[in-house]
Amino acid sequence: MNTTDLKRGQKAIVRNIGSGRGVERKMFEMGIRPGIEIELLEIHPFKGPLLFQVGQSRVVLGRNLAASVEVEPIQET
Repeated sequence: MNTTDLKRGQKAIVRNIGSGRGVERKMFEMGIRPGIEIELLEIHPFKGPLLFQVGQSRVVLGRNLAASVEVEPIQET
């Protein structure tokens, strides 16, 4: 599953980041790396970007970039 499959308000743990064209480096600079918890805050319409909470920061990712981030959803109890 990747971040584009999450629902608004859903939290997940980053498991893997796709490679190519500096994707890993760019994600690392934004604080997104394997083992980090993220939360999907907003889904912009018309296949627009996604807004995530990553630690103390908010990060906006385009759909293509977001699709390169594999996650494991956190089961809320």
